[in-house]
Amino acid sequence: MNYTIFIRPLIGAGIGYITNWIAVKMMFRPLHPIKIGKFTLPFTPGIIPKNKSRLAESIGNTISNSLLTDNDLKNVLLSKNIKLEIKEKVINSLNSISENNSSLEEVVCSYISKDTYSKTLFNIKSNLTSSIYNTIVEANLGDIISEQINIAAKEKLKGSILGLLGGNTIVSNITLEVPEKVNQYINTNGKELICSMVEKEISKYTCKTLSEYATNIAASEIDLISIIMQIYEKLVNEKISSFLKTINISKIVTDKINDMDVLELEKMILLIMRKEHNALVNLGAIIGFLLGFFNLLF
Repeated sequence: MNYTIFIRPLIGAGIGYITNWIAVKMMFRPLHPIKIGKFTLPFTPGIIPKNKSRLAESIGNTISNSLLTDNDLKNVLLSKNIKLEIKEKVINSLNSISENNSSLEEVVCSYISKDTYSKTLFNIKSNLTSSIYNTIVEANLGDIISEQINIAAKEKLKGSILGLLGGNTIVSNITLEVPEKVNQYINTNGKELICSMVEKEISKYTCKTLSEYATNIAASEIDLISIIMQIYEKLVNEKISSFLKTINISKIVTDKINDMDVLELEKMILLIMRKEHNALVNLGAIIGFLLGFFNLLF
């Protein structure tokens, strides 16, 4: 058998294999432009190093606009499996809370510093005190008290001997001074009194344990799990678009790819397309072999 007839097909296969292998390599290599004097050799640097920024931007836009749209993310986050998983985590968290004997203050201070907690609590107390104080001042509490005292006294004196002897007039004269006295007391001691009351009320809540809160919620028959799930669904439906705009997925992906070393990018792409890469190189060998074989026939 004359084996020399296979020489041309084998040479064609080798040329096709090497050509495609070089073509694939030229996508990444050389990493930098090669210059001879002022002249830059064509196809240097490789296609991907040369167009890395454009490639990164294109991938970022594709992921943001086509692969991870608002509706896609909504469908995933509101899917039955995800909602069941979240519901399960909520139940586990609530069960954990019901067994937690730490106070609200202790829990909060486990996430923020004691100093920050104290400042926050002070601001809350000050704001509540000022709000309540201003409301009382605007309501003109002195006049209200004076009016109610006048009404109550006249009701008591109605039909009595003291009422017939001018008791109503005496009461009216006395109550004339009530607004001034009450308002003066409020101006002098109001904030201090209100602050003390607010402080006591806040302390009741901060000193209460999480298990006590859980018990109170259970006793109130509030379906907290359903409420949390409704809030979750509402947030996903109404806020997911603004959330995606805020995090700007396109920019994140673009910056990430731009920050990657070209060799790292090459490794990642070849790892993803290993089979396709081998198939492309082998296809070059097959086409080269067939061209060499047909060349023998013609």
